[in-house]
Amino acid sequence: MKVGYMTNSFGLLIGSGAGVTSAKDIRYETICNDEDVIKTISSYGYSSIELFDGNLERFEKNREEFKGYLRKYEIDLLGVYVGANFIYEDSLEDELWRINLTAELAADFGAKHIVLGGGAVRAKGNTEQDYVLLGQGLDQAREIIEKHGLIASYHPHLGSMVETPEQIDKIFSLTSIPFCPDLAHLAAGGGNPLEIVKKYYERIHYIHLKDLKDSEFVPLGQGTLALDDIIQFLKSKDFNGEWLVEIDGFSGDPEEACKISYEFLEGKL
Repeated sequence: MKVGYMTNSFGLLIGSGAGVTSAKDIRYETICNDEDVIKTISSYGYSSIELFDGNLERFEKNREEFKGYLRKYEIDLLGVYVGANFIYEDSLEDELWRINLTAELAADFGAKHIVLGGGAVRAKGNTEQDYVLLGQGLDQAREIIEKHGLIASYHPHLGSMVETPEQIDKIFSLTSIPFCPDLAHLAAGGGNPLEIVKKYYERIHYIHLKDLKDSEFVPLGQGTLALDDIIQFLKSKDFNGEWLVEIDGFSGDPEEACKISYEFLEGKL
């Protein structure tokens, strides 16, 4: 079964300290031992991983160390997740510089996808022009990422300016970037994940599988989402993209979530 797992459930989420003062250094990072997490994910049968840009860039100066982990545990780097503001015109150049660095590293490590999440939320509320700026930024980021031979996708995310079905429709009318749906985020934002996946199927090359119960992200099969229906729809369309499990924010044991989710998918993919 070819399915990846996101490493971010195995530690505390932080942002890069340097990013407090420099837009070029804003990164997500999971506080964890990367090798231990890769070993655990591999042991449960997953074939690949996704990680945050901050975790990837730990290995910028020692690339062979990370490549050695991938070889040792017979696992691939599938994707890298990057956050983006994209509505502050003065900082866009530095944000795109950072994305170029991440894409170059990801390509060297054999990745296939860069997932962009975000769209900053202004204290006074976002304007219609902000959506135009986000769309333009995503298109520029896509061009940079594709120069490195990778697939760029946009991930609507809680806490960003693209949460609801209406906001998703708005941004996808303003950018040509592919869509990486996170099923639980779509549901938590008030949408029907199956209907959104059907609507934007032609844009999807990569999907984040996640379940939701009482506003908490939970292992696959332990929530209320119609995961089987979504998987069956994609398979009926001969979906040839990649599947990734992500159970961030789960209040239980991250290893248990990893194991349960793999077992849920056995025989389905």
